[in-house]
Amino acid sequence: WWPIVTPITTSTFCGALQYYNWVNYRQPFGATLTILGLGTGKWMAVSTSWMWRSNYPPNFVMPATLLPSALVLDIVLLLTRNWTITAVIGAWMFAILFYPSNWPIFAYSHTPLVVDGALLS
Repeated sequence: WWPIVTPITTSTFCGALQYYNWVNYRQPFGATLTILGLGTGKWMAVSTSWMWRSNYPPNFVMPATLLPSALVLDIVLLLTRNWTITAVIGAWMFAILFYPSNWPIFAYSHTPLVVDGALLS
């Protein structure tokens, strides 16, 4: 469910900070700041909770990449300067770009392996 739930939940945080930055300062980089903050917090939680305390491998708990999606959301607001178009087109592109931007992270786990003569994927 992470490809469906993650863009929906993170786009609400992005929209809140993007609204504040746009209304008060006319700066269209609220989504990028939000994703950088959420990513920093996630990496701190992964490194302290999983890697240092339990010696769990970091490739199993790697956080998702949302920065390309946030950049597209900010660019849509910058180009259109319209909240309605940003909410419809930008949020749609934010969600659509989320899954393909994470393919390089999880590509190693999609390679087939041969174990004891059986092909595993």
